[in-house]
Amino acid sequence: MNISLPYTPSLPIQALASSFDNVTNSYKFYWFLAILESIRKDEGRVIPVHALLARMAAMGWYPINYYRLSFGKQDQLGNVITLIMERSGITLESTPDTIANVALDHLRRKDDVGEKIKDLADYVPYRFLRPFFTDVLRGKDDWKINRRIQELAEQSFYTHQPCLYRFVNFTDNIEIHPDWYNYLQKHLAILTGFCLWHLINYLQKHNPNVPGIAGKLFKPQSRNLLQARSFWNLVLRQAGSLTCIYSGKPIFPGKYSIDHFLPWRFVAHDLLWNLIPTPKEVNASKNDNLPDPSYLEPFTSMQYQAVQSIAPMAKSEKLLEDYVVLLKVSSVEELRKMSFGQFRDSFQATIAPQLQVAANMGFSANWKYRP
Repeated sequence: MNISLPYTPSLPIQALASSFDNVTNSYKFYWFLAILESIRKDEGRVIPVHALLARMAAMGWYPINYYRLSFGKQDQLGNVITLIMERSGITLESTPDTIANVALDHLRRKDDVGEKIKDLADYVPYRFLRPFFTDVLRGKDDWKINRRIQELAEQSFYTHQPCLYRFVNFTDNIEIHPDWYNYLQKHLAILTGFCLWHLINYLQKHNPNVPGIAGKLFKPQSRNLLQARSFWNLVLRQAGSLTCIYSGKPIFPGKYSIDHFLPWRFVAHDLLWNLIPTPKEVNASKNDNLPDPSYLEPFTSMQYQAVQSIAPMAKSEKLLEDYVVLLKVSSVEELRKMSFGQFRDSFQATIAPQLQVAANMGFSANWKYRP
């Protein structure tokens, strides 16, 4: 898949597009997304660098801290975001504005966290512009690059093919070129999508076995588990009774919670094959922990029982769609005809590796229910 940016003859569009080629650090994506967010909020052409850095930290908060994605071992933005979490005492579910304000407060206080954030300013604003001046900068010593880019950006501002921005007020701010500002405003949605597409590819490279990367870029929306509850109410009516796989307690209609066997923060979806009913106190205890592998067999049995209970129903095609896709069968009828052994082998071949991937990402593993 190849996504192109809208062309205009008065701007070096290819230079901007080249900023996202062969990216080795996440900062380019988040720097540009922070600029686009500033334009979306109509904050003007002159933007404080520190405000953009704080916004970058806020934008990367949920992928790094909430969903535990990796930006790469050497990624400095990811390290800064982790440090803010460790030192600031704000919650995982904090709003982007709260996170940005905390980052700005660290910058104002010039504490160790603030200095780490400030270090990003030593290269992020400059290196993003490098593709605009590739030929001129070729062969330059690395320690001379920033100064040279600053000079070139200033000179370029008055040419017929200007770069995206220049530095003003001793590099404390960037000023978006008027023609670029109009272009970014006009194509804001396309540019955001272009940047996010490249960011998703980057994150997939650094998180190769992690599901649902595209759904892990932002603060999660409130979840609606009504479909899951209706599904398990039907199963309970058909089966007569169910027993919690963790506690052995009976499950009663209307008196249970919906548990994500693989934590929601890992899968970022509410597909039925990952959901089971549990007593409310059990679900509260499990939280975002990974269940002990010993629970995989009873989990599989409960899911098989659910499939067999629903499959004969007239509306089973829609209700069991998640299972058909997961198990790569052609129809609900084929799903219904699977023996437990066939179902177990196929089902666990998908679930078991994901338990290990989630553990490798830092989710607390081997949880067991203790009353």
